[in-house]
Amino acid sequence: LCFAHGFGCDLSTWEKQFEAFRDDTDLQLVFIDLPGYGQSDKPHVEYTLDFYAHAVDKVLNAHDITSAVFIGHSLGTPVCRQTLMTTGHTGGLVDVDGVYCFYDGNESLEYVEAVQQFGHAFDGNDCREVITSFVSSLKGKYTPQDITDYAMSVMPETPQYVASSTMQNLVDKRWWNTSTITDPVMVICTQNSGLDPDNKEKMQALYPNLDYTELTTCGHFIHM
Repeated sequence: LCFAHGFGCDLSTWEKQFEAFRDDTDLQLVFIDLPGYGQSDKPHVEYTLDFYAHAVDKVLNAHDITSAVFIGHSLGTPVCRQTLMTTGHTGGLVDVDGVYCFYDGNESLEYVEAVQQFGHAFDGNDCREVITSFVSSLKGKYTPQDITDYAMSVMPETPQYVASSTMQNLVDKRWWNTSTITDPVMVICTQNSGLDPDNKEKMQALYPNLDYTELTTCGHFIHM
């Protein structure tokens, strides 16, 4: 099981998963601090989905892992998707309230402008304040305070150049095509994240072998 955290976070977000699986001798657990976050290096580079996928690939190759179930939260989901689609690794995907940009040729100008505006919201000197406001929008009605406290303690500490490059590249159309992943995929998402009414249909188009769960009151940090 290979775990990839979301924007601004680190591998400690998977503490409950570590506790649940650590005594299972049939499993190998891999928890990664993506480049730019946690204890990993934070180079001044373009933080594209390909860059992140290459980093995940390097970790797996270093441990002679060719097949894994990739578990991604938020930003971690497109990172895991890119890893599966470009590196030759196989196995499966667990999408925990992952981030998606849908470019199918029918998107409106308003949609494109809104996505681009979000991608550039982290560009300026007020990046820390932007992230803090962003974190506030992620909690659900019943999100425990300790989860929000964790997010507030780590996410605003993201270096501005990492945040800006990550978000600009995340919404870039070149990373979002309609290619399908035929490995088994489990999607666990929440309406708190502003899902489109046809979100399940969109997921089915990307993942023919889909197990889909949509929650109604949970905040963004479902796995916590």
